[in-house]
Amino acid sequence: MRALTKIEYWDQGYVARNQAAELTFGWRDYINYLIADKIEGIGLEGKSVLEIGAGDSMWLPYLAKKYPGTQFAGVDFSKAGCQRLADRVAAAGTPVTIDIHNEDMFAAESGLHGTFDLVLSFGVVEHFTDLSAALLAKRRYLKERGLMFSLIPNMAGSIGYLTKVFNRQIFDMHNPHDWSSFLEGHRRAGLTVISGGYLGSSNFGVLSSCFEHHRGISWHAYVLLTRLSKAIALAESRLGNLPASKAFSPYIYAISQATHETRHFHQ
Repeated sequence: MRALTKIEYWDQGYVARNQAAELTFGWRDYINYLIADKIEGIGLEGKSVLEIGAGDSMWLPYLAKKYPGTQFAGVDFSKAGCQRLADRVAAAGTPVTIDIHNEDMFAAESGLHGTFDLVLSFGVVEHFTDLSAALLAKRRYLKERGLMFSLIPNMAGSIGYLTKVFNRQIFDMHNPHDWSSFLEGHRRAGLTVISGGYLGSSNFGVLSSCFEHHRGISWHAYVLLTRLSKAIALAESRLGNLPASKAFSPYIYAISQATHETRHFHQ
């Protein structure tokens, strides 16, 4: 198995961020509502929840504030990312408590293994050549019969095509799964998928990472696409969801549970 990104990329990205973006749920960010609906539908109250790849996470402070009776923790291999998350927790105020661990999810031994009811990740497992190995690493943090929520960008559809056009380097950092290959990766990791599929009808805002500079033809094309996405989101927030699809959905998700069979992976 090979990682498609290096820790320096993430460290530099966290350090370069000038201001922490907040998680919002207005019609302009309708996709966040769809993601939250899937996670909260699992049932979080009184559980132990871990996010892997939690550097500068927007989701953990939001969920911790909403579910004060739930134990939340975050793991990230980037010290800079962990510090950004700690800053978010401090800014959120005393009601929010999140245990933060600077740890590689592929570490052979961890005191966190086998201790969580739910393990979350938002755009992590697709950064490795072997999806099942990454999912197995996540699985080790679960209690028996614990659940996993995994979200990845849909790089097999139009989002992936445009990423390749706008910034090939960013595209090459992803293993471009579709729903079929994502499902197969779970099967190979000994995970039973309870629910999943493409999520959202469209959201070209996820292409923002392709642009370091806000200029040029590509940038203006991106701006026009995001305006189209916002118009669609406004319509959906008032009239109902449009169908998700391989061609246009921004994300793929899966909620899964470990089977009784134990499988091993090679780093």
